[in-house]
Amino acid sequence: MIFRSFLYAAILLGTNLSAQVPGTPAPNGSLFVYWGYNRAGYSWSDIHFNGPDYDFTLRHVEAKDRPVTFTLEGYFKPQNIWLPQYNYRVGWFLRDRWSVSLGLDHLKYVMVQDQTVRMDGYVNSSRSANYATGEASQQVQLTNDLLTYEHTDGLNLLSVDIEHYDGLWASANGRQRLHVFEGIHAGPMIPRSDVRLFGVGMNNVFHVAGVGVGAQVGLHFTFLDHFFFRATAKGSWIDLPSVLTTGTADDRASQHFWAYQGSFVFGGQFRVGGKKKEAVPSNRPGELP
Repeated sequence: MIFRSFLYAAILLGTNLSAQVPGTPAPNGSLFVYWGYNRAGYSWSDIHFNGPDYDFTLRHVEAKDRPVTFTLEGYFKPQNIWLPQYNYRVGWFLRDRWSVSLGLDHLKYVMVQDQTVRMDGYVNSSRSANYATGEASQQVQLTNDLLTYEHTDGLNLLSVDIEHYDGLWASANGRQRLHVFEGIHAGPMIPRSDVRLFGVGMNNVFHVAGVGVGAQVGLHFTFLDHFFFRATAKGSWIDLPSVLTTGTADDRASQHFWAYQGSFVFGGQFRVGGKKKEAVPSNRPGELP
């Protein structure tokens, strides 16, 4: 709530100050790259499972993320940087306050174990004697022998992001600047899903399971011209029509839900090619322009 209020205030302030600050955080045509980490949350989801001898839907399933406890070694030691929930991206600042970028948001989605949900559909006894049912609805507890369900290697969104910037503040020498940005994103979802259904399953391979689309807003703080910190709030609609489950081709799951993330990243921005325009010297007294 505090972060959201701060962003709203920054946007309103930007309408008054943007004319005093460069439109983009770096000169047009500059390259930027960044790396950072996120925390995520998810709406409930109906998860549909189908395969030989079963076809059912679990209603209003809740899930959470699985962040790694923050330590300097856990987040910044080179061999460990791939373990937390991370974000990385490369992009270009375009003219007229815009940027376009390509990158990956690595989220982790973990179904809350032992919750009680409604199951609609059927399961033949040939597939599971314990959970066999006809075309009916029943309350079930999601214990380990029924289902464990995770996208923890992870719930990966490979997206193209388009963002617009407004200047908020600049230091007297112009080397420190603050911008607010808003944008949209879209791209394929490439999860590695770890699923056990009726006690059978595996940690599957990376697989294009669907798409993610959404919008984001945030703050971009430039310091020493070429470096920046960025804080982003992002919401994505995730549609996964083809989730791998037990490892056999006929067993699949599908779901859709909202994913929310807050991320904090560090990056660099550098002009690629071309030369900066040289300043035109002022005329001496008495000289004609």
